Amino acid sequence: MDNTVRGPDPEFDELPGAVIAYDEHGRVVRANHAALEILGFQSEREVIGSLAAGAGWFRTDPAGWPNAENLHPALAAIRRGQAERHVIARVTRPDGRDVWIQADAVPHIGGAGFPRGVLLSLTDVSKILMDIRLPRPRYGDEALAEVTMQLAAARLDPHAILTTVTSALTRLRPGTWIASLLNKDPRTVRVVAANDADPLIARYVEDMHLSPSSPTFTISTRVLESGEPVLLPSVPYEEFLGTLRDDVRDYLTRNEPPLNEPIRHIGVMVVPMRARGATVGTLGLYERRSSNPLTEHDVRWLQAIADRTGLAADNAQLYVDAISRLERLTALRNVGLAITGSPDLRLTLGVILDQVTAGLAIDAADVLLLDEKDGSLVSAASTGFQSTSIPDYRLPVDENLPGRAAAGRRIETVTALGAFSQFRRRSLFAREGFRSYGAVPLIARGKLMGVLEVFHRTQLEPDQEWNDFLEALGSEAAIAIENAGMHRQLQNARPAADSEPKAPVPDLTRLEREILALLVEGDSNRAIAEKIHLSQNTIKFHVRQLLQKLDVENRTELARKATREGWL
Repeated sequence: MDNTVRGPDPEFDELPGAVIAYDEHGRVVRANHAALEILGFQSEREVIGSLAAGAGWFRTDPAGWPNAENLHPALAAIRRGQAERHVIARVTRPDGRDVWIQADAVPHIGGAGFPRGVLLSLTDVSKILMDIRLPRPRYGDEALAEVTMQLAAARLDPHAILTTVTSALTRLRPGTWIASLLNKDPRTVRVVAANDADPLIARYVEDMHLSPSSPTFTISTRVLESGEPVLLPSVPYEEFLGTLRDDVRDYLTRNEPPLNEPIRHIGVMVVPMRARGATVGTLGLYERRSSNPLTEHDVRWLQAIADRTGLAADNAQLYVDAISRLERLTALRNVGLAITGSPDLRLTLGVILDQVTAGLAIDAADVLLLDEKDGSLVSAASTGFQSTSIPDYRLPVDENLPGRAAAGRRIETVTALGAFSQFRRRSLFAREGFRSYGAVPLIARGKLMGVLEVFHRTQLEPDQEWNDFLEALGSEAAIAIENAGMHRQLQNARPAADSEPKAPVPDLTRLEREILALLVEGDSNRAIAEKIHLSQNTIKFHVRQLLQKLDVENRTELARKATREGWL
């Protein structure tokens, strides 16, 4: 066969039914009037020479589920050398309307045993499929089984759960799948979208919910508040927009979706996700279909998937919370050990900042100390910054958010990019790419010591536990700063005491010196025994020896004398 445009062929046009002829490469060489009418073309010239591979036919089963191979029936017949029977496909006409066809492709085998072309007959079955709607008794069960299998292998994390479900569903049924899950602050939600055929529209949906100007009341919000599903089987796009609130339409006008082609019809199905008797989110499908509209049966099987997803996400959140609490308790313990273990303030602040970035899952943090001479805030320690200019900053105490946190003695947070333009350090924020900021005042015994700042390069949605942990670490940092100040004062006060005659350094063994040092720190016999790996009875013996050697009556006097005389 060749793809030369021939003149009218009454015999071909009068063939019963709609017929298209292809050459051995899958190019259209003939199409009769009946086929052109079904596919929405005006003349044969519009299709002659076009490739089957570029026709955009979407193969499915009668229920509308995608065919894994999705190979045009003419190409399948050429490659396999045998007929393709009863193929169901969705075809988009030039006017944008979808039609469902059933096709049979029969190859013409040449003398060498290779296909020389294909004759394909097609029938418009749109109305039949719309009337049947339930072509098999277990319609939807396959989706539930597939999602359940994917959930079993998913990571125990709410975001991973939502990503797994939406990704599985978009492979099973084309369209934009959107899952939303209420955060601990019910005024905010996390949104995950997936669309294998159009990833840009999925990204657009996720960005819309992160935008400060995003609409506050959407179809998902309606489902969350009512607990009832929303079903719009297949409506013109303009009619769909009319069902939305003004703020949603305004957002769509200001931020046009990245569409490859205009949307003429849309089907919408959104159901609540439930767990333990409460609505925890929504799961929905937005698709362009017009000839295969959604039904109540679709709502039922999607509701089963949504409830399973809601319970899995809720369980994952409980697991994440438990791990987070354990890690934060460990972090507070580590900070406490750092404070008691060393008078070096920079070392202690470094440990605190490491625990801050790990426990709060943030990118960077620093500590600004209050200089009492001029009332300015000076950087004392930092971590996570890509640039090296952060230590050079010396800020007045009224510096926007750090100053507000210090003056108001409360946590301050910012997640709006526009607020950073008011910062004196806005150039640093721009270079680092920070999008979220928080500050907590460091207060010890009612006195302001400085400010602990946290930074993140993506948007944060802190909950109460997050704020409580930040405040607890701020309190620990304030205690460390106060302890360091008291240590400096003690060191500065020592010269006057050193002018007095001191007792000679006693002749102590290495073990006795180690035990004496731990006694001065206030450790009990049991704690000393655990640290140096000896029994408590052995420690008691050495303590008695120390009391005798140093001529003191009790442990308290022993610690005081050792400190006063500078034996350690």
